[in-house]
Amino acid sequence: MSEIITAKDIYKTFQTSSGEVHALNGINLILEKGLFYAIIGKSGSGKSTLLHILSGLDRPTAGNVLINGKDLFSCSDEKMAIFRRRQMGFVFQQFNLLEEYNIRTNIEMPLKLDGKKVDFDFLQQITDMLGISEKMEKYPSELSGGEQQRVAIARSLIAKPQIIFADEPTGNLDKKSGEDTMRLLKMCARQFGQTLVMVTHDLDIARTADKVIQIEDGKVVTMT
Repeated sequence: MSEIITAKDIYKTFQTSSGEVHALNGINLILEKGLFYAIIGKSGSGKSTLLHILSGLDRPTAGNVLINGKDLFSCSDEKMAIFRRRQMGFVFQQFNLLEEYNIRTNIEMPLKLDGKKVDFDFLQQITDMLGISEKMEKYPSELSGGEQQRVAIARSLIAKPQIIFADEPTGNLDKKSGEDTMRLLKMCARQFGQTLVMVTHDLDIARTADKVIQIEDGKVVTMT
């Protein structure tokens, strides 16, 4: 398999009222295309910070990230935002749906922001897979938490990204909805050959990953 994400000597320091916090301390990683990576660690270990830097949502204090050999932090914030929309999908613990728009518009939003046409056959395919094709004209407030997270997954897939980043995607769901969400997210990523990088505190979820990255005090202690 070929490399898709390479992290080189990543450091991240935050300034707080009580002084500096060293969130990441020399992270080096190579992630391969098409695999499911689970990032685990105690609260405050730096796992969400790592996800945000690997995806370009935040910049490191030092170090760089390569996506398919391209230096993620060599471009402006505006160009990085465009790159994220085209190459990455995101699923968070909070569904981040726009309440004033129906489900169809929420799913299509990454394409609308990029001025691209919707592939309606692909839209039908993913909404069928996720079991939400009958919900397209409804609004987020009319859906359950599990259904809203399925919409968020569809939105993350619509631009056909190479990488899906997920930060505790089952954190706000009951056990059954969480299990369904994980099954669907993994199924979709596998179906479309995407790399899935997920932060989770759930060790049962982590055990289903191809690779588990354990973070402790801002460092990778194991990758198995």
